[in-house]
Amino acid sequence: MTMLRFYIATKRKPSANADSDTVEETSEFNLVSGENDDYTDVIIVLDNTQRSLNISSDPEITFGPHFGIEEDEEEDTLIFENVPVPASPLEAEKQLTITVHHANTLADMITAFSDAEILNKSLNVRRILPDNKEEAGSGSGVLRDVLSCFWQEFYERCTLGTTVKVPFIRHDFPAETWKAIGRILLKGYQDCEYFPNKLALPFLEQVLFDNVYSDLKAYFMQFVSSQEREVLMQALTDFTAVDTDDLLEVLDSYGCRRKVSAENLPKIIEEIANKEMVQKPMFVIDCWREMNDQHLNLSPEALTKLLSDLQPTTKKVCKLLKFDVDLTTNQKEVANHLKRFIRELDESKLQKFLRFCTGSDLTDRIYVGFEKMTEFTRRPIAHTCGNILHIADSYENFPDFRSEFNAVLESNVWVMDIV
Repeated sequence: MTMLRFYIATKRKPSANADSDTVEETSEFNLVSGENDDYTDVIIVLDNTQRSLNISSDPEITFGPHFGIEEDEEEDTLIFENVPVPASPLEAEKQLTITVHHANTLADMITAFSDAEILNKSLNVRRILPDNKEEAGSGSGVLRDVLSCFWQEFYERCTLGTTVKVPFIRHDFPAETWKAIGRILLKGYQDCEYFPNKLALPFLEQVLFDNVYSDLKAYFMQFVSSQEREVLMQALTDFTAVDTDDLLEVLDSYGCRRKVSAENLPKIIEEIANKEMVQKPMFVIDCWREMNDQHLNLSPEALTKLLSDLQPTTKKVCKLLKFDVDLTTNQKEVANHLKRFIRELDESKLQKFLRFCTGSDLTDRIYVGFEKMTEFTRRPIAHTCGNILHIADSYENFPDFRSEFNAVLESNVWVMDIV
């Protein structure tokens, strides 16, 4: 608040001596700052002949109204209307609003980030819902949710792999398209610390450091399907016990052209891992390296820690829940319901829970508040800009809590209608 106003009224004191013709008409107010000596005392003196105002020299505070100027008190009153202050021309040049359709997030984001100047602008997102209406919500929570939606669609349509993902070359994605995706990765990390943690670490290391420091075989086991992983792990553990046909089928699917034995199998798997996670996506690596070179100041150790910290687990999420210090008995019971609900979630549901609460499917702290709700209106409410979750302060039992929260997480579209 840049304007401070004092509204002060004075009235004549009743005279102690009715016969006295002299009445003190001066009222003096001393507004002191307590123990803080950084501010000057404010002294206001009002009388019939002199109106003076001695104020602090703080340039951000305006005292008014000015004496000697006739003003309408009602017009002088400022009414809060929650209208944003227009940005200065310089700030307006640095701001950019992009429009993203909920059903076409991947293409719309790539189109918006085709211009390299977007990295130098403050980004606002205007999202169009499936019913062709504009989403009312705004702020950083919408941006995080759009980034989560983009990378989820990117994983499905532009990558290979199961637990970890690696981009694959598409004939309809030229170099400019891959560079635009690289800008999305960089902008998301710079503006709201969103990083696509499902991308394979060896691939990211090749992008950022032009070298692979992590264990290729370990990440290749997360790249292949669960059935292929079982066969390869059995072959590495006991080569004589594995089904030879199954092993050869798995290796053949990745283009192995060598005769396999117990001695050379580990080396063959490492070579295949390097081919699948580094050599094949090298065109993408070159495009992304150009976009992110000298922008992401991460060491190999810092990158590994970042991906580990962002990987959500039920234990991490429960520890990141923040409650008020003083909770009622009912609120403590609901808080226990929430923790139990989180512990029961699988990986997919846990990511949905985080995205509902924070706008991001990555690990982040969540502030939990309680509200009075009727049984009819009872439902969880999330403010993604501040990572705040509001839940009802009373439930009869845990199954009711679980049922109502699951109903929200299983819906396909969450509308952000809080500005």
